[in-house]
Amino acid sequence: MPNARALRRAHRRTATAELRNRRRANREHRDLTERIKVSEFLTILGMEESDVDRYGSVAGRYIVSEYRAAHHGHQPRQTRKRTKPCKGYPKGRWIKVFVYPLAHPALLAGCAKYKRTADYVPAA
Repeated sequence: MPNARALRRAHRRTATAELRNRRRANREHRDLTERIKVSEFLTILGMEESDVDRYGSVAGRYIVSEYRAAHHGHQPRQTRKRTKPCKGYPKGRWIKVFVYPLAHPALLAGCAKYKRTADYVPAA
């Protein structure tokens, strides 16, 4: 008859393997959904690159507030993006940016709230 320590160890190993398999399945599902940055979305809407550089950050703030309102305060997923070269950073620097599912309604709602990007949002 196995002792209590052996039973706990076996239970932990089983629970760990089950959690690993669950995470693997979630990762595969998560990778199937295409995610997009705000700058890419504004480019799709037809905004010029200079305007995206100029107004993209503020538009992103409006979009993230819409996302948080729709998801009970949760943050969207993050990724890293290299900025354009600037003084002190000849290769650009890495910053964290939010990414959203391509068809998420917060993208259009946030752009519609910001007056600089509202003209690019198609009428619904």
